[in-house]
Amino acid sequence: MKNKLFINFITFVLICLGSNLKAETIFFDSKNIKIEENGNMIFATKGQAKIPSSNLVIEGDKFIYNKIDSELLVLDDVKYFDDENNIYIESDKIIYNEINNTIFSKSDTFIKSEADYEINSNDVLYDRNLNKILSNEYTNVSDKNLNSFIFKRGLIFELVPEIIFSNEVIVTDKNLNKYFFKESKINLKSNEIIGKEVLVEFEDSFFGNSENDPILKGKSVTSGNESTKIYKTAFSTCNNENKNCRGWELQSKLFTHNKVKKLFEYEKSWLKVFDKKIFYMPYFNHPDPSVKRKSGFLNPFYKGSNNLGSSITIPYFFNLSNSKDLTFKPRIYMDNDVIIHTEYREAFKSSDLKTDFSLNRSNNNTSSHFFADLNGKFDDKTNYELKVQNVTNDNYLKIHDIKSYTSIIDSDSLLASQFRINKEFDKNTNITSTVRLYEDLSKEDSDKYQYIFPDFNFKKNIDLDENYNGQFKFLSSGFQKVYNTNIHETQINNDFNFESYDFFSLNGLVTDYSFLLKNFNTYSKNSTVYESKNDHEIFGTFLLKTEFPLKKKITKGNNFLKPVAQLRFSPTNGKNISSTGSKMDYSNIFSPNRIGRSDMVEKGKSITLGLEFEKQNLSNEKILGLNIGNIFKDKKNEALPNVSKLDQTRSDIVGDIFYKFDDKFELNYNFSYDRDLDFSNYDAITAKFGVNKVVTTFDYITENHELGNSEILNNDTQIEFNKEHSLKFGTTKDLKDDFTQFYKLAYKYETDCLSASFEYEKKFFRDGSLVPDESLFFLIRFIPFADIRGSANTIFDN
Repeated sequence: MKNKLFINFITFVLICLGSNLKAETIFFDSKNIKIEENGNMIFATKGQAKIPSSNLVIEGDKFIYNKIDSELLVLDDVKYFDDENNIYIESDKIIYNEINNTIFSKSDTFIKSEADYEINSNDVLYDRNLNKILSNEYTNVSDKNLNSFIFKRGLIFELVPEIIFSNEVIVTDKNLNKYFFKESKINLKSNEIIGKEVLVEFEDSFFGNSENDPILKGKSVTSGNESTKIYKTAFSTCNNENKNCRGWELQSKLFTHNKVKKLFEYEKSWLKVFDKKIFYMPYFNHPDPSVKRKSGFLNPFYKGSNNLGSSITIPYFFNLSNSKDLTFKPRIYMDNDVIIHTEYREAFKSSDLKTDFSLNRSNNNTSSHFFADLNGKFDDKTNYELKVQNVTNDNYLKIHDIKSYTSIIDSDSLLASQFRINKEFDKNTNITSTVRLYEDLSKEDSDKYQYIFPDFNFKKNIDLDENYNGQFKFLSSGFQKVYNTNIHETQINNDFNFESYDFFSLNGLVTDYSFLLKNFNTYSKNSTVYESKNDHEIFGTFLLKTEFPLKKKITKGNNFLKPVAQLRFSPTNGKNISSTGSKMDYSNIFSPNRIGRSDMVEKGKSITLGLEFEKQNLSNEKILGLNIGNIFKDKKNEALPNVSKLDQTRSDIVGDIFYKFDDKFELNYNFSYDRDLDFSNYDAITAKFGVNKVVTTFDYITENHELGNSEILNNDTQIEFNKEHSLKFGTTKDLKDDFTQFYKLAYKYETDCLSASFEYEKKFFRDGSLVPDESLFFLIRFIPFADIRGSANTIFDN
């Protein structure tokens, strides 16, 4: 009768009482229970074993309880819940010993503690009395901070103080850096580590270069929340692939990672290059890689030449606040001359400021420069830019090569100060207005200045009904300019322009057209460009362009052929602009403004013919290209530019050729031939050749007749002996005057962490107060730490 009552659910209570045994009450919840050997063996399946006195619950598929040995064996899909110690265990085989109060997991084991530690191991003993976890097998521990601990030879984990003892451990932090210890004591609660024979393998790109293999080795380590100290260390970022030793190594008596100040600090250190000691440093530090902006010294820079002499620059970066910083970079010459150079940057709520200024006092003369750039916005649709550029000595920027020391200076011969404001009214309307001041440092006295006030551009796109099949634009621009002391020019242009969309015919023709109506207004005084009076004109131009694109599939790719024709008609009178205009080539022959004057139109009637051919391989890569074009007119017009014969009935023949044989040979040729093919006006050839490890590039440019009188040849050659060693040569020669502008020869050794180069440069040209210069430089970079640069004279003379 009792067995029937427990068919759906049987609860068996076993109380073990003995004079020599301390046993606990175990409750079994199971549908299947079997008792054997006079109650000394109990078997159960798919249920729970509950031990209320210890706040334990064990789930599993099979239970075997040995009353004599006081051991409970639980098999298959075992889940252990310890509410008293807040421990959870998963396993396939657990042995619970009542007398010793221990849990032994004889299989792959997962443990999770209240402190958010997760443990994966095998053959694990959990001593509930001592509150310890022990294993001699490979064990992985991870914490809530994404740190991972691998104990290759097991561990002793004291759960209450959260301390782990191990003989061999690998710690991987959230940045994927790895720390290897032979012997260690790890306090997870206080984040303290004490260990011996430490090896730190940083993540390869931890210092900014994925080619690195950065490591740090030491005899012993102590680590806490505020700092990590490693004694008798060797540190390097160099990889040692196919090398006998690393490119450089820093050996220190003490390495400290100051986690509060975020500094890597080295005490009593030797810098070794290719395993040879070359430099001793009592103390050295740099920000750890987590720091983006921190006060401290930047890479020193040494430089020398015949003109400038030898100098050293030691920059110091000041992190003034989250929104502003300053770089102080004094340059000290060996003859005691000094340049005080400073960059200041600040970010405001709606703008960014960057300034650069320097001061030099030599032979009782003081020279300085000041550059500032402020970019910002007044609102979401209005932005502005303010630039201020000033020097107290016209040759100061060039003499001291200031441009090489800062990114804010674009030119050392032309200063440009301005205030620009841009307003966008809607997606179709905007206006830009600018006040400009230019100073040409190559000119004398007041002729060097050019004032432009105002300089404005207004643009309006007018929506049209789709039946018009095109778009209408209104452009208005103008300026008032004063330059060369007494030349005044004022101009206002109003352009009304309609551009159609493409029309596609059934036979494959692609056609588009455009209308331009230009209102031209000028006032000038002493100008060589405009008439010295009020002048008001209206010009008009009509353009009609038709293309016939053709394609032919071939075995090795595709061929494309496209004839192009453009009809141009301007019935209005035009100004005499014969002395102006820019060089014409195929890239601008179909441009509406091919004469190079945005304020004028090309008067008369003309037809422009072009032919474009392109050959592609199976990868759709261009391997051959040919473009050629010519302009035909009904009559001569001497008021048009004579450049490229635009004033004649037929222009010069312009075009370009591209040929790529393979990755080792490539040729580009741009040309402008006389219309009767009697001579060439312009030739520009760029050829790139590669043979094994040698790559050389030639640039040849010649201009003749109305385009000029010059012939220049440039050559750059590079020889890569292997991945680390290379040699470069560069020169520019004026063939007309048989004059070489400069030679430059550079040898470079470069790895992932070390760069060394020797550069010889000889300049023959003069520029203002600068004279021809000959210099030999060397450069050594210990990546990511420092640059060392200087002239050979600095070394050899000593």
